[in-house]
Amino acid sequence: MYSSTFINKTCLAFLFLLYFVGMDLLLYFRVQYYDVRPPVNDTRASPYYSPILCDLNPICTVTVKAMTLDHPNHYILSPLASLMDYLLGISRSWTWLTPNAISFSHVVVAVIGARYVTRSSLFHRRVGVVLFQIRAWLDDLDGHVARTRLNVKGERSDVGSIGYLVDGICDALGCIALAVGVFFFLKRNSNHRAGYELLPIRTLSSSSSTSHSSVSSNSFWRSPLYNMLMVGLHLSLTSIAWNRYISVYQDLLESDFSSMISREDLYDRQTTVFRSSSFWAIALAWKIFNFHAMMDYMLLAIFLDRIWEYVRFAWWQLPTILFMLILVSEFHYTYTYVKISSGNDSLRSSLYALPDP
Repeated sequence: MYSSTFINKTCLAFLFLLYFVGMDLLLYFRVQYYDVRPPVNDTRASPYYSPILCDLNPICTVTVKAMTLDHPNHYILSPLASLMDYLLGISRSWTWLTPNAISFSHVVVAVIGARYVTRSSLFHRRVGVVLFQIRAWLDDLDGHVARTRLNVKGERSDVGSIGYLVDGICDALGCIALAVGVFFFLKRNSNHRAGYELLPIRTLSSSSSTSHSSVSSNSFWRSPLYNMLMVGLHLSLTSIAWNRYISVYQDLLESDFSSMISREDLYDRQTTVFRSSSFWAIALAWKIFNFHAMMDYMLLAIFLDRIWEYVRFAWWQLPTILFMLILVSEFHYTYTYVKISSGNDSLRSSLYALPDP
């Protein structure tokens, strides 16, 4: 018979899943009536009436980054950061608090959270998970404050700016802190907790030195150090790939990058790609498998006391998904770049043949 705790967790997870799916559906229909680059004096686009302030509504301003942002950040943490800024007036009144200072503060929170993640007590590890969620919220807050002070609407990456570099470095430090915390937990508990014995740290052999060397080598390949190095490599590759496609799709769909066609024609082509089912599918895939989503899954595994199951899945199956996603994204980006930038009318007709919903 299932315990009440298990039932409560299952119900809570189902409610979150239902909320995320519902918000994805609302975002999908919002995109179908959204001009990512509306032409000047355009009267075709119907106005969007948000029931709440647009800054607090995650589907009000649609951008490439917003469409590829993970579900907890996009639909929970980012609106909460906007709400906090709205209530306290951080962007307007707290001029002494810079976005970079907020970025550095969430590194400190991550280090404290990592210390809790190393504990043997599940309660302490769950405290660490909460602290990492606070770190993620602060990460959203620094971005929101920076964009508000620069009068930038919606989620966007200011690639190459000092703030972009500082935020990236602080995110990397937070990720490293979490990975180190998980490594020390696995190292201390691999021979003591059920499930973690699959990661032997030492295997003794009374046979020959050759046999001992073979066992030691096998122990390393199955050790917490090797496994967490593989997880760290996967997170790094995911971050690099995700940020690349945010950058290139922003340039493709949110800038006047082509001089071969008229601006009006360029806007029409960008909007067509933005609304296409092919781009939606790629954006949704990155929403589920981006860097922050991988961090979310690791934190969920810690909360549910399933760290080793996540580690085994993350350094083999997930990289396979990542490489497939990179391959599809690269093909789609190259194809749409040629179609949008070309001045050939026949190529334009082929662009409009992209799969639509």
